[in-house]
Amino acid sequence: MKRLLSIIFALAGILSLHAQGSLSPAQILAKAVSNISNSRGVEATFSVYNSGYSGKGVIKTQGNKYKVTLPDVEVWYNGKDMFTYNKRAAETTLVTPTPEEIAETNPLVYVANARKNYNVSFSTVKKQGKYVLELTPKVKGEEVKRVTLTLNNSTFSPEKIVVEPKRGNPITMEISSFKTGTNSSVSEFEYPKSKYPNVEIVDLR
Repeated sequence: MKRLLSIIFALAGILSLHAQGSLSPAQILAKAVSNISNSRGVEATFSVYNSGYSGKGVIKTQGNKYKVTLPDVEVWYNGKDMFTYNKRAAETTLVTPTPEEIAETNPLVYVANARKNYNVSFSTVKKQGKYVLELTPKVKGEEVKRVTLTLNNSTFSPEKIVVEPKRGNPITMEISSFKTGTNSSVSEFEYPKSKYPNVEIVDLR
């Protein structure tokens, strides 16, 4: 009887490992990318950590537009120009951002553009109920050394994004809520000048 139970448990373990490994890293990543790119809009609640800074925020995206709200900073990107409002300085900067500046303010871009810009493999870190992928740049000379992406293994939604630059400290984004199919108005991604009539806008374009 004990021998029979041992065989059953061994088979169960083999089947479990087979189920977990049935998708390749590229297939898992494709599902995660589709989650974002095929959605009308995305809204995520997150915590961000970098160089001793921590804060909780919300990001809304629709196509290539997005808005980020943090305790001290708000960012609006309308697909062309980026407005960043610094609450402590009571100042707003306006730039036409580079792809790197977009990624710095919207880490979901790393997921959306991953198949084009990165090689993907399973991370050596294992987490139950999660897929952990490691992304490394396809092109040498990129500022990013590695991106570690943790996905829910049922929904393929991102739960954690760790961006490791070649210089400086990692940026960690932990996502507590991830909703797809949201529908935001276009005005949400435009800087609300009327809301901040006394705030100076520094145009750096």
